[in-house]
Amino acid sequence: MSKASVSTRYGWSRAERKEELKKLLDNPSKATFRIIFKDQITDLKIIRVPINLPKYRLANGRTISLQAEYLAKNPTARKDLFSKDPELWDSQEAQHKLLLDLAKSDGSNLREYFQDTSRKQTDALLLDENGFVINGNRRLAMWRSLNEKESKKYSHFNHIDVSVLPHCDEKEIDRLEAILQIEKDIKADYSWDSQANMFIEKMNRHKFTTQELSKIYKIKESEIQKLLDMRNYAYEYLKSRGKQDLWSEVSKEEYAFEEIVNGRKKIESVAKQEFFKQSAFALLDKPEEAGGRLYQAIPSILNYLDKINHELSNTFKISSRVKKGGLRDMFGSAKATSEGHDIRLVEEISKKENIDKAREIIVEVIKSQKEQEKDSKSANYLLDQCSRAAGILSATVSNGLRPECLKPGIQLQVTEIEKHLDAIKKFIKKK
Repeated sequence: MSKASVSTRYGWSRAERKEELKKLLDNPSKATFRIIFKDQITDLKIIRVPINLPKYRLANGRTISLQAEYLAKNPTARKDLFSKDPELWDSQEAQHKLLLDLAKSDGSNLREYFQDTSRKQTDALLLDENGFVINGNRRLAMWRSLNEKESKKYSHFNHIDVSVLPHCDEKEIDRLEAILQIEKDIKADYSWDSQANMFIEKMNRHKFTTQELSKIYKIKESEIQKLLDMRNYAYEYLKSRGKQDLWSEVSKEEYAFEEIVNGRKKIESVAKQEFFKQSAFALLDKPEEAGGRLYQAIPSILNYLDKINHELSNTFKISSRVKKGGLRDMFGSAKATSEGHDIRLVEEISKKENIDKAREIIVEVIKSQKEQEKDSKSANYLLDQCSRAAGILSATVSNGLRPECLKPGIQLQVTEIEKHLDAIKKFIKKK
């Protein structure tokens, strides 16, 4: 092995990778790795390579959100760190760290699994012809980490099994990646925001349509569109809070953003849609104040939208006059008084200094309205139950008074009913 071939942990040089892969593929073992590629069942040769030979694929769907967040948190890093030259050391090193973080947080417990030295590699990693990992990036990162820290203990990872794809373009690799993800259940492997950002990236890079993505990933086109809408609201929320691309802030709120999408579709007025959205954003800032689960609180905003609007208007003393520019331009001239009022209210509750107060009022209105509904149900309980009992007795008289009906025991039940009716009559007479 040449000295140059061990010069980096994150992949040999491009020329060396291709030369080594060609040499090994010319003299492979009999083992093969079967995949469906270009709509055909293909058996790929399995070869063993030094663990330092492959490079990570930066266009990795699972890490797209993490990459955006990494750049947001590291303003001194190159903006094209993950998009320009994947051969560069700093790009590969950053991707290595992200893959390790992902392996620790995605529930796969790869470190714990492979720390047991009895656990060896079972499935070959899949590389493209240039030695970039198409499938198995997380495993490779974890093996490298273990091997680096305790080389003797994990010497079985000095060399790893790989298979190499024949020549193909990036779009074919994307299609293959989708097939492999479907087999593993994409929803289990991806956070919702990573999945949405992956779709956006593929639409931008290869001009995939939602219809094509639906066919490739076996997901309904309507579900993909909903996911993209959720992602747009999440992006807007993060940007409005000065947290652009910090996707970990919203990864656990999938159902909350789904309720925002569902709720806005039920509102005709554009201004009221914006009011609903900004009210939901206020709860997203501190979901614990909403009580219960956030995705249950957001539909309550829709249920009590007018009442919330009224209370917030009183608090912030909103008039129907609208300033030029800003949201006025977004919604048109807003000649209608209600539209102008709602636009002005949105402007007010969106101000940083007013968000906490707005949230407090929104939560209080939801709480008080639910209490009123509960009290109302309690107040009507007697009437509701009497109505139900009357309906049952009416059906009993209509259908049950037949000659063949068994009479023993009926008198006892009638006596019980009469006793309860007497108690109700006495209650009604009370003032």
